[in-house]
Amino acid sequence: MSYRDADPYYNPPPVEPPPTLHLPLSKPFFTYALLAAIVIVWLLMTLAGGTTTTRVLIAFGANYGPGILDGEIWRLFTSMFIHIGGLHLLVNAYALFIFGLEMERLYSPDRFLVIYILAGLFGSLASFATKGPLVLSAGASGAIFGIIGMNLAFFLIHRHDLGRVSQARIQGTLVIIAINLVFGFMVPGIDNMAHIGGLVAGFLLGYGLAPKYEVVNQYSTDARVVDTRSLLNRWWIPALGVVILATGIPLSILYWQG
Repeated sequence: MSYRDADPYYNPPPVEPPPTLHLPLSKPFFTYALLAAIVIVWLLMTLAGGTTTTRVLIAFGANYGPGILDGEIWRLFTSMFIHIGGLHLLVNAYALFIFGLEMERLYSPDRFLVIYILAGLFGSLASFATKGPLVLSAGASGAIFGIIGMNLAFFLIHRHDLGRVSQARIQGTLVIIAINLVFGFMVPGIDNMAHIGGLVAGFLLGYGLAPKYEVVNQYSTDARVVDTRSLLNRWWIPALGVVILATGIPLSILYWQG
């Protein structure tokens, strides 16, 4: 029997707890830039005659069916920066601030911006493809729903790593999506197809471009978590999105022209 077994007052040396590892986070930039852009555009539209005026909406690049049928496909992009009324702007700006900052920190600015733009374009295309010449819509909602889908994809992928945090976030995000879609179908004037198009695109892109974490120097004091995935080594995912858009836009135009 050793001394430590015989001595009832023996205290083993303390065991140092493993170091706390944090996810690598990027410094956000594009969320703030996008917020500034939509506010500036709204102010310019207000000075030009009002953000609820049809003439001003069309002039500033709203998603306008007849214009797109005449070849103005740039409206699918510019409409993402236009908002109809102050409440529309405030709601979207708040959602972009809450979801955008978090996702840009987790995904990195370049992946965030690519997903935001592509999701917004898919949202605009979904709206035009289903309404054709009848569509007159605007707003960052499609892109923001893309960021919400991106949020859902991230916590779904990392549900085992983040445990209860992921579970709570998945449930909360699904509730937000359900409430907004139901509200969109019940209230006239809300472009729910843009929401759905952006949501689906954002989820798929967010799933494909999600960070992949690995621990380096695991058994040393320099242990840390790194993201081994980047936009460069997953370039084919947004490229595929561009190909789908480049196919879907002319097909939608041909459908409504024929």
